[in-house]
Amino acid sequence: MGISTSALLLGAVCSSVTARFHESLHRGGILLSRFAKGENMKLVMCTMGAAVVIIAAVAVGIQTTAKAETPLVKAPMENRGIAGYEGWWNSTPVSGNTEGLPQETVAVNTTTGKIVDANNRARNDAGQVTLISDVDFDVVPDPNWPASSIVIIDTASGKVIEDFLVDERGAPIIFDEKGQPIRIP
Repeated sequence: MGISTSALLLGAVCSSVTARFHESLHRGGILLSRFAKGENMKLVMCTMGAAVVIIAAVAVGIQTTAKAETPLVKAPMENRGIAGYEGWWNSTPVSGNTEGLPQETVAVNTTTGKIVDANNRARNDAGQVTLISDVDFDVVPDPNWPASSIVIIDTASGKVIEDFLVDERGAPIIFDEKGQPIRIP
């Protein structure tokens, strides 16, 4: 007949799809006419109930997924403040013995001359946070303090007990074994 195999197969597929489409339309028309006449109401109610349940389940799933995938909004690193400095002056030894350790300290930024952190062992032991406003200490800047640093002052004696360099954000600058600064994120 001179018809290629691919053309014959394409014709068969197109004919089959067209026949299925017209059959579906015919069956759908019959079903709709029964619904319009009030027949098969039980089927209509069950179908509507199933549709409502499916739509509700999809809506709940979408909301749950949206909540689970909502990313936490974080401030860029350059806008984050330092949440306090930690060191031997405000930590508690494993033994729990704090004898000889300062009972109250303040951290002063040598660039601004302002208190940027405070620690009070009695408040911390009582489960309370030490705010800068909780510490009664007047800072007297000293020209001998290292520039661009944080100095830790024991408020009982007024003496600097520790100091370390910080960057413009107030993050400590740590040096590697070659003396090169390591930037803390």
